[in-house]
Amino acid sequence: MAQSQSPSPSPKSANLAALLLLPLLLCASIATPASAQPLLSSQAKALLRVRRLLFYPPALEALRTAPDPCALPPTPSLSVACEGGQVTSLSIRGERDPAALPSWRGALPASFSSDALFTTLSRLPALARLSLVGLGAWGPLPGAKLRRLQALQQLNLSSNYFYGALPGDLARLYSLQSLVLSRNALNGTVPSLAGLQFLQELDLSHNRLGPAFPEVGNAVARLVLAGNNFSGEIPARVVGALGQLQYLDVSGNKLRGWVPSAIFALPALRYVDLSKNRLAGQLPATTACAAALAFVDVSANMLTGARPACLRGNSSARTVLVAGNCFADAKQQRASSYCSPGALAAVLPPPQGNGGGGKGKGGEIGMVLAIAGSVVGGALLIALVMVVVLRRARRQHPEVSLLPKSPTASTPAKKAAPAKATQKIITPADKRHASQAARVNTLEVPAYRVYTLEELQEATNNFSSSNLTKTSPLAQIYNGQLQDGSRVLVRCLRLNPKYSPQSLVQYLEIISKLRHRHLVCIIGHCIVSDQENPNIASSVYLISECVTNGSLRSHLTEWRKREMLKWPQRVSAAIGIARGIQFLHNVTAPGIVKNDINIENILLDKTLTSKISDFNLPMISTSKNGKIFSEIPFSVHEDNDTGSAHNMEHGDKQDIYQFGLILLEVITGKPTDSQSELESLKAQLGEALTEDPDRLKDIADPAIQGTFAVESLCTVAEIALNCTAGAPSDRPSIDDVLWNLQYSMQVQDGWASSESLGLSVQSQA
Repeated sequence: MAQSQSPSPSPKSANLAALLLLPLLLCASIATPASAQPLLSSQAKALLRVRRLLFYPPALEALRTAPDPCALPPTPSLSVACEGGQVTSLSIRGERDPAALPSWRGALPASFSSDALFTTLSRLPALARLSLVGLGAWGPLPGAKLRRLQALQQLNLSSNYFYGALPGDLARLYSLQSLVLSRNALNGTVPSLAGLQFLQELDLSHNRLGPAFPEVGNAVARLVLAGNNFSGEIPARVVGALGQLQYLDVSGNKLRGWVPSAIFALPALRYVDLSKNRLAGQLPATTACAAALAFVDVSANMLTGARPACLRGNSSARTVLVAGNCFADAKQQRASSYCSPGALAAVLPPPQGNGGGGKGKGGEIGMVLAIAGSVVGGALLIALVMVVVLRRARRQHPEVSLLPKSPTASTPAKKAAPAKATQKIITPADKRHASQAARVNTLEVPAYRVYTLEELQEATNNFSSSNLTKTSPLAQIYNGQLQDGSRVLVRCLRLNPKYSPQSLVQYLEIISKLRHRHLVCIIGHCIVSDQENPNIASSVYLISECVTNGSLRSHLTEWRKREMLKWPQRVSAAIGIARGIQFLHNVTAPGIVKNDINIENILLDKTLTSKISDFNLPMISTSKNGKIFSEIPFSVHEDNDTGSAHNMEHGDKQDIYQFGLILLEVITGKPTDSQSELESLKAQLGEALTEDPDRLKDIADPAIQGTFAVESLCTVAEIALNCTAGAPSDRPSIDDVLWNLQYSMQVQDGWASSESLGLSVQSQA
């Protein structure tokens, strides 16, 4: 029996099968993604060479063993995208950030070459997105090599150590949409980028670029130039041409002149930061703000007058920061005199447009005459105002403009010598803000007067030991109650015999002027004469107001006894201390320094207003060699003399250091009992600020958790670290400290408003 065989396909059926398979093969070829094509060997070798040129950063370790770099899953440290066998996107984030490594020498070896790096990258011609962040790369940017990457749409080289000028070749990367070069050491003028018609983001912040404001294309929506050296006026083209601008940050530069008011009305603008410049003049009352504008910061400039309606305070839709200007209708402003030098010509914005041939010779002459007339008129007006103010001040406070009286003519010359020394001393302040501080910051405390010994004996129950609150080598302090029921403190001191009664009277006259809201004010004195020689004073009693609500430290630690201070109250208390120190440093020339700024000596009244209770009361004299020194005109008990001279050098910085210690305790709620603890805490704060500000939450006092804005806490922490710097010259002035504390409070207020709004929205939901 013959075996049966399967029938062979006929030519017709074979053709039919081929026709059916053809569409399937075509679909399979279309469905195969281009990225699935193997990476060209030249491209793979270029990536490995980049790894070698960057000295094998951990972020690129995966490239060593990956059979196909394009198939690597993207991570925050490394992302590679490919198409058609070529690399189209390369993103590398390293750990060699300038914030952690201040010097480029510790980032990459001296054999590193930025030119070699970009020569290798130019072998990836399809690159559309290139991001090299925190890799420690240093050196100039090789423009010719960058220009080869014509497909680039996004270039990010931030947080490296690139230096030198920006190459003009950047302006020939015509496809560029985003250029981020922040946090490098680039300097010089920015080349014109107006030809980059697709550029939407330009971030050149925290370099050394300037002075000319950069030219950019009309498509820019995000422009960040903070922390550079740009100067001059904000160009009109920023207002006229950038109709798509959404985010503008030019803070921390040296910009001058008036603020183009139309900038706030740009239709797409949501965020504008003009802070920490030298912008001056008034913002017109007609200034309008765009509906989308959510954040405005014009703080730390020299702006004057009244704020326009759309910039008055915060709302649910807009946060406005204005501290550190001279606005007449806002809080936390500087004295008006701060904003007047050099700003007379910028009080009003200049006329816009040609104005009938303003560029001609006649227009120039007219402009010169107008400026000269405004300057002369302004000077005359200021002089007239000063005359009126001085006359009124002399009528109300004749002592403000008088030097301490000299000894009487009948006093023998030898005995008058100490008084002659004190006559050179403390004169009315000629420092800025001093007279204003003396007038504005006083409290309604009893008028200064001379008390009798009998009144003090009655107030203290004949100086009973039960009323003795504190004993020191210099003084004994008693609680007392006057006949009118008011509580006082009576400080008993012995006068050093070398000081004459005349010099003591002058000294007490000066003490009587030390009135300030944030000082425990002295309200009177009593001089007791030597029983054997009635013409010689032996003891002095100083009577001061009594603050009974405890010290600042007690409000931070004794939470069972007292109200526990939350973050806003702590910042407010710190601002009060700073204002008290500022008054002491500025009220006399030279200032009152080397005060005992100890947290135990900071008292809080019933309204939680902070007051410095133990400030210095020295006589300031000049030695034969011209050096200024301070003397205490009192003697310690056991006949030890404390009237020896103390050099005044760095005395103000010593106060700043002590204040920094207070700020650290305000943040943590705990004292630092040793130098090693202090250095450890400073290291923790410094590390948190540079790496992750949110880590400050773990360092902060648990009692303030949930009550602070992180930026506000960061600002105070930075102030504390600067104040406790080892070298006195590295510590800030009290004016700078106060301004930054006020800025911190303004940030806190803005945060609190937004938090309240969020809670109300949730409750309504």
